[in-house]
Amino acid sequence: MEKTKHNRLLLAREGFKAGEIDKFQYGEWINQEHAGLFDYPEFLADTDVAEIRITAEGVSVSSASHDIAMLVDAVDLHATPYTLLDFGSYESDETAFLKSVLRDGEVFLDIGANLGWYSLALGRHCPTSRIYAFEPIPSTVEMLEKNIRLNRLGNIEVIRMGLFSQEDELNFLFAPDVSGATSLKLAGQSRGRASIQNVVCRTTTLDAFCASRDIVPALLKIDVEGAELMVVQGGEKILETTPIILMELLRKWSRAFGYHPNDVFALLERYGYRAWVFVEGGRLQACPQVTEETVQTNYIFMHPQKHAETIAQWQRPVR
Repeated sequence: MEKTKHNRLLLAREGFKAGEIDKFQYGEWINQEHAGLFDYPEFLADTDVAEIRITAEGVSVSSASHDIAMLVDAVDLHATPYTLLDFGSYESDETAFLKSVLRDGEVFLDIGANLGWYSLALGRHCPTSRIYAFEPIPSTVEMLEKNIRLNRLGNIEVIRMGLFSQEDELNFLFAPDVSGATSLKLAGQSRGRASIQNVVCRTTTLDAFCASRDIVPALLKIDVEGAELMVVQGGEKILETTPIILMELLRKWSRAFGYHPNDVFALLERYGYRAWVFVEGGRLQACPQVTEETVQTNYIFMHPQKHAETIAQWQRPVR
């Protein structure tokens, strides 16, 4: 792990070695710094955090429910590992649902993989499935690949490009401290303090990629900060096979691209899809359209006939 110039612990140890403070003074001071470690057992009780691991290589947080670990980035302060650590869980209903519907051996496309939460969870759960994690930003790809190696998963392939309505090279807006907000438009990047960077990345279409690999995915997760409509526009042939889709749709992000989430609903309805959202108790409730009163931002799209058994199962309260 790269050393920082202002690491307080290292500076104190170097001061002791240089004779600037004696052994007792050094021990008194540095043990006060370590004292915060003892707050964590109580803080982590009754959460999904199984372990915080600190080694010379870095810091990682692991999930008890999904048996996966993710590296914590000192810069990317709004990333998934921080959410898991700070709030005790991460998209629990959605993750449990995807694990329940993907059968071992089927293909999963994680579109907008970021640091890899869904790829890792499903890669662990379905060891013979093929998982393709799409992430266009080089520095985010680096962390994603580290997380895959950390979990020793060989069934995840990182695709270093984005999905869009056309094959192209497009300018992405990226902020290092909110990597999950990367978008083709100015969206959530401004929540961070770091300067927004312009990163030119390749894009392809859902149909073109699947044709190139001769695959038909059973499951899609699409979270691309406003460009969701363009992703599905590039996947007409795949949509005819009606894979189950988990998609994030925010009105404020789609507005930047000139559409409303209901435009996605309308497009998918042409292929027989209907939408559901998670409500209290971890069950699904039908969502015919997005209104100003809609509070959910993650939507499950399924075909009422093809996925009737799954719909019936998840519309009942989860015990």
